[in-house]
Amino acid sequence: MGLLSDPNRRRALTNLLTRLNTPLCVVCYLAGVAWFMGLAFEPFTLRTYMSENAMGSTMVEEKFGSGERALATGREFAAHKKKADGMPVEWLVKAMQSKGLEVFTQSFSRTLPFPDENKERYMVRGTNVYGILRAPRGPRTEALVLSAPCSPGNSNNQAVGLLLGLAQYFRGQIYWAKDIIFLVNEHDLIGMQAWLEGYHHTNTTGMSWTPLHGRAGSIQSALSLELSSDVITSLDLVLEGLNGQLPNLDLANLFYAFCQKIGVLCTIQGKLQRNDWDSTSGYNNAVQTMLLMVLKQASGRSWGDHGLFLRYHIEAATIRGVNSFRQYKTDATTVGKLLEGMYRKLNNLLERLHQSYFFYLLPSLSRFVSIGYYMPAFGLLALILLLRVSANTGGSLGLVGRWRLSADLHKSKCKAADFLNAQRIQLTQAFWANGI
Repeated sequence: MGLLSDPNRRRALTNLLTRLNTPLCVVCYLAGVAWFMGLAFEPFTLRTYMSENAMGSTMVEEKFGSGERALATGREFAAHKKKADGMPVEWLVKAMQSKGLEVFTQSFSRTLPFPDENKERYMVRGTNVYGILRAPRGPRTEALVLSAPCSPGNSNNQAVGLLLGLAQYFRGQIYWAKDIIFLVNEHDLIGMQAWLEGYHHTNTTGMSWTPLHGRAGSIQSALSLELSSDVITSLDLVLEGLNGQLPNLDLANLFYAFCQKIGVLCTIQGKLQRNDWDSTSGYNNAVQTMLLMVLKQASGRSWGDHGLFLRYHIEAATIRGVNSFRQYKTDATTVGKLLEGMYRKLNNLLERLHQSYFFYLLPSLSRFVSIGYYMPAFGLLALILLLRVSANTGGSLGLVGRWRLSADLHKSKCKAADFLNAQRIQLTQAFWANGI
């Protein structure tokens, strides 16, 4: 405190910071970048682990075996979508009802904030279709969501078919303690936002939508499914939501655990898991994966329909099937078993996911970097801004001194005003006493 209270020492420190401002900024920048790049080394990362005891074991056998039937349903959905030139609402309602679900629809419209080619405001209209599987062994106060967007063209038809296949299979099981909502949303993020606003009775975007006539319990977790073809080579996990939000790390750990159990190639940021962390190629792969995650978070946009769930404190992720040129192939039955296992574990939860991390970076699905490790790098980079501000204002301590001087001047002015008011009152009383 003596350094700050002594004017001479404060002035000397201010001059020192001003004179060495540029070298200090360079040192902070290099140290911050070096710290961040060092996070990809194995000693600075932690091995992922399951924090929720209810999801710790994956010993239950998955029995879903209707993958081919689900793909046939997807082809039928594609034919009706092409015929209707959009979401085949009537066919989808009948298909969900035939699976034993309580089916409801929601219409919505949204005026986009930019003009179309004709310089007119463009109106988007669509319909969401969802079915609810009521829990036979629970109070029906909690729910899980499995969604598949109805994308234009021939994309994601397989995901809708698999969603309907899982709905039929789940309907025959008796161990569900939570309601399960099967949602097919139109126009991707717009339709998902309309459904979430209707479900939670909020309207933060000014979108027009019809109220939901069917509701389940409080949504605990959600998965969005996207498949590009009948046969895939790997499953990519997408976590980044709006404004860089991330789901609880246990959701990513659950996905990775079942991929390891069933034998499915899994990726994050489109990159496969590597075991040669000590090699140069392994380090480069980890750095690229981590940088891609940081850039996606910095963009602020949602990289999947799951990102809108995170705004409502619902842990969600997007599972995206990728068909590349790899020789390893995975069919719809295997993907269905993976989803069955994940939902059975989420069904066991007694409370929301909260025990694991919400702020993390993933150089791979088997290792993570916690907030305590990467925040020093961010702090060093943020310190550069403070140093530059102090240089432009003649030193941060000098600026504090000027603030104190301004406060002292303000107090002096207040005291002077009080003195003048007292003198005015005394003069007035003297005039009245003398009869003036």
